[in-house]
Amino acid sequence: MPSKLDRETVLQSIKGYKVVNEIIDAERRSRLKTMTDEEARKVFASLYETWKRTGKHAGGDWEALARRKLEQRIQLQQAFELLARRKGLI
Repeated sequence: MPSKLDRETVLQSIKGYKVVNEIIDAERRSRLKTMTDEEARKVFASLYETWKRTGKHAGGDWEALARRKLEQRIQLQQAFELLARRKGLI
């Protein structure tokens, strides 16, 4: 038997995720503001090397990756909408 979710708990969780995301975004912006050009190049080079070793061999199709990411976001949104409808949140 599926467990029931408490409406307030779900709403508090969503609000908590929003706050955490805001904090992470602020930290990321702060870190990027202080990053030197050399540090940025090193990060890019590291990411590119990882891509060459993994993604490139898997096809390295940037458009396919973007489509997949969009599809996953749509699926996640649909799952949240379904959950919200079942719980009477929308």
